[in-house]
Amino acid sequence: MSVQVFWFSEEPYSYVDEDLLSKHQTESYFTLPNKHFDPEKAHGLYKNYYEQYRQADEVGFDGIMTNEHHNSWWCMKPSANISAAALISTTKNTKIAILGNIIPVTGNPVKLAEEIAMLDVMSGGRIISGFVRGGPVESIHANLNPADNMERFQEAHDLIIKTWTSEGPFRWEGKHFHHRIVNPWMKPLQQPHPTIWYPGTSSVESVVWAAERGYAYMSIGSTYEVALATNKLYHETAAKAGHKTGPEQYGFLIRACVADTDEAAFELGRHFMWNEKYRFRGPMEHFDPPGYRSRESAKVNAKRVQPGFGGWSYENLVELDQIIVGNPDTVVRKLRKYHEELGAGNLIIYGQEGPMPHRSVMRSIELWGREVIPALKG
Repeated sequence: MSVQVFWFSEEPYSYVDEDLLSKHQTESYFTLPNKHFDPEKAHGLYKNYYEQYRQADEVGFDGIMTNEHHNSWWCMKPSANISAAALISTTKNTKIAILGNIIPVTGNPVKLAEEIAMLDVMSGGRIISGFVRGGPVESIHANLNPADNMERFQEAHDLIIKTWTSEGPFRWEGKHFHHRIVNPWMKPLQQPHPTIWYPGTSSVESVVWAAERGYAYMSIGSTYEVALATNKLYHETAAKAGHKTGPEQYGFLIRACVADTDEAAFELGRHFMWNEKYRFRGPMEHFDPPGYRSRESAKVNAKRVQPGFGGWSYENLVELDQIIVGNPDTVVRKLRKYHEELGAGNLIIYGQEGPMPHRSVMRSIELWGREVIPALKG
């Protein structure tokens, strides 16, 4: 079974620490005063992150995944499309998976359709277009009712697809979006449109929505057991809808790093806890407000390992293979569980986090390309 391996980083502002957060006693991650952002420090971090992307391209990663979040110091990417544009000029071979544009909070889906089409043309057809609902905090940030999130998502999606696949001009009068004239000059290079990915953690509706449309589903942050359930539901639903699916239609994101020894990798992997330790601070209604999630999805979500809320230790997560660390042989052995047993044809490697030393990350990428990826493909 073939596998595609993608590299991913949140591009965090890694200078945030316990001392800074405790001084402000901030009630949630997105209320930390932005006076603590230092553009010079961020410039240095960006240089490191895009050097890492360039190396990932050179050593043989099949793609690089990028995303966006707002008001977040743990993700310095307020625009996935600007990130993708930078990746186009930084890389030569890899696919660029935008996972993705948070379309419920956009005020102009037509503009997003134009931007993604432009990126696809500029890259020579290397774009994978991911559409995401965004976390509940994205709706709070945009001053939108979280209960309207899925409805806004679906309307924005339908308008983007129509913009890509229909001749203009046409008019769109929906519930949330209104466009008197839709007639963009820019169209995607890939026809009828770029490959579409849709991510989810445990939402039943998300799995069904992607499967019914034949879009690839990417499992983000789930346990192995929950991923098995969503994988089964995805393929069964897609088959009923008349779509032929295979491993390439399912993916799994996993935090993982490689070093020359298991011991060195174990210590490097401790930095993955930086995100878990600081990101999930704040009242529960910021992360799971009423109306955002259905009752059925809430039941599935309750089965997830949730380190930010449950106090799971780094050692627990490594033991559960929620974080994979080791020398190349160890990492290959553990990843095969997700590739071969789960049937994930796309592995998204969340390979850099927080204050991980840049040199160590570059060595990890080198080992991924030289030993891990060839072994997985072999």
